[in-house]
Amino acid sequence: MTPARFDERTLPPLFDIGAVWAILWARRVMVAAIAGAALLLALAYLAVATPSYTATASILIDPRDSHATNFNNVLPGIGSDSAAIASQVFVIQSQDLLGSVFDNQGLANDPEFASRGLVSRLLSLVGSGASPSRDSILKRFQSHVTVEREGLTYVISVSFTSQSPEKAARIANAIVDRYSASLAGERETANSDVNSLLTDRIKSLQKDVSDAERAVQDFKSQHQIVDPTDGGTLQSQLDQLTAQLITAQSDADQAKDRYNQALAAGTSPAGLARLSEILSSNSAIKLRDDYNQRTAELANFEAMYGPRHPAIGRIRSELDRMQRLMAAEAERIRQQLKASYDLAAQNVAKLQAKLDALRKQSNTSNLAQVQLRQLDSKAQAARAVLDDYLKRAQETSQMQGVQTSEAKKISKASAPTQPTWPKPALLLPVSAVLGLMAGCGLALALGPIRRPEDDPQDPQEAVPAIEPKKDVAPAPSRPVPVPANFGEYRLPGVAGGGAQATIKAMRRSLFQAGNEGLSRDVLKLMRQMISRLDDHPKPFVILVSSVRASVEARLAGTMVGIGLQRAGQKVLMVEIDGQPLRPVGSGTGLFTDSVSGLQTVICGPAVQNAPGLLDRHSLRGVLAEVGSAFEFVLVMVPPLSENGWNPELFANADLALFPLSPAESVSDTAALLEKHFGAGQIGRSATLVIGPDVAQPAGRRTDDIAPELRDRRRGSVAGG
Repeated sequence: MTPARFDERTLPPLFDIGAVWAILWARRVMVAAIAGAALLLALAYLAVATPSYTATASILIDPRDSHATNFNNVLPGIGSDSAAIASQVFVIQSQDLLGSVFDNQGLANDPEFASRGLVSRLLSLVGSGASPSRDSILKRFQSHVTVEREGLTYVISVSFTSQSPEKAARIANAIVDRYSASLAGERETANSDVNSLLTDRIKSLQKDVSDAERAVQDFKSQHQIVDPTDGGTLQSQLDQLTAQLITAQSDADQAKDRYNQALAAGTSPAGLARLSEILSSNSAIKLRDDYNQRTAELANFEAMYGPRHPAIGRIRSELDRMQRLMAAEAERIRQQLKASYDLAAQNVAKLQAKLDALRKQSNTSNLAQVQLRQLDSKAQAARAVLDDYLKRAQETSQMQGVQTSEAKKISKASAPTQPTWPKPALLLPVSAVLGLMAGCGLALALGPIRRPEDDPQDPQEAVPAIEPKKDVAPAPSRPVPVPANFGEYRLPGVAGGGAQATIKAMRRSLFQAGNEGLSRDVLKLMRQMISRLDDHPKPFVILVSSVRASVEARLAGTMVGIGLQRAGQKVLMVEIDGQPLRPVGSGTGLFTDSVSGLQTVICGPAVQNAPGLLDRHSLRGVLAEVGSAFEFVLVMVPPLSENGWNPELFANADLALFPLSPAESVSDTAALLEKHFGAGQIGRSATLVIGPDVAQPAGRRTDDIAPELRDRRRGSVAGG
């Protein structure tokens, strides 16, 4: 199928260059006159215009803070924020800064800014014009100032335009100097203001600290609370008495133990020895030594002289006297130990009484301690705030005069040598181009020049024109619509076999593994068919016919039905002979074709007298009776070349499928479809080419298979 083509040379041009050129050439004098007039106006403007000069000074906004000391500045630097740098442009353009430069330079009476315009001069001539005010002169001065940031850098350019190059440079430098001085002045002023505020605030803070400390001291005196470092607080006294009580109790326990040991020792010489160990006594030691010596002498005399010797009596009397002395000494020691024990016990009792009294006093003074801590915390907080204020005030006072400006002049404005306006090199070419464009536009608006054709004396100007192209191809005729092309399909077959053998071989190929080629082709065909169907409730009706022979339609319809069945769809095959539509049997009319395996209904003369026929005389009735149980209904109709073809069948179909043999052409099919249905209905039709994979046996044509198909259908109905 060859698509229709259009020859672009036969279409009219969107923009006729020849006609436009003809108009411009005919009115070339007018175009040249307008361009020359524009050029003359530009020359006149250059002659009378006063030149203006622009001087530019550049400053760098340094985002770094200069720290001569570790003190924090009252006003931080501008910083590296892009918005902060951009805001400095508006600061320089502010009325306050420019107003101060305006006043310092004495520009209020400068004729360049104070001179009145033409209207004001005319009004002054008639006596109704007033002299310009300072605000109007200042606004005119501001209009000559241009401040721009150089890209995303920290550089700002300040430009001033004036009729005098020296004045332009002087004022540009004055603006930059005033801006730099204002930045430094702002910091100095901020330091001075903050220092004054801090000084005033320090006086009140000092009074607050003094009052808080006085309140603490008064509270201590009122509640008899002294400084903990002096040891006079209740807690410190409690701690001291507790330590003393522990020591006294220990001494009392030791004295009691010694006294008990003295009582247990007795008055014997051995007891006196133990008492001398408990309490050191020289008398007890001497008495014990004398007693031991007299005891030894008594033993010696008794051994030498016998018990009746007079010296033995004397020694025994001395021993008795010594025993009495030892008993008296032992009693004295016991009394001394008892006195020590009593004194220690009294000391413990006294300390315990003092400790109990202090504990009672401590319990009653807890509220006073809480209030004292609150007052002391308040005094400490006031003292800390005062220290911060004093430190900050000292820092700000020392920062006076040591802060620098962030703005640094990196390029000083100098008097320009060339004016910025007017520029002849720019103004003259632009005026010429604008004049030429205006002349061309006016010429095109007026259109071509009309001349009377009957005046032979009127000389015709030779207008160069674009020669038309020769040998232009004639416009093509209206393209003929063609049905959709679903491609070519090679079906498996058996040499010497008929349509039944081909259908069986095709079914085996679609349902057996190893034959993916045909399955992919059939799947592709299914997708093409579904893409051309409109969505509506089931079933979808697909009309299958042919141009001449019905065998291609039979094979194609069976292939489509088996493919849809393989895809899980319920398919009904309706076969119609070349006679008007006849009733269809309900019980025996609906059967499963043994060759294709599809549910089939046959309509035609062969089943006219079959028992149990349905009273339906149209395809719509058949679809209403049995079609709702199926998703797709394939209607097999006779070829278009037969006289019994019913156009009503095409009206009920969603898609008409026309299989062709390899020898048939699509153009002939399209012409036949246009003849039967009209060109507007061809869009609901499609063609595909059906061919066998094996050659047909010699002498057997496809037309010979049609009787075989009719015989098979009759047998199927009769057997059903």
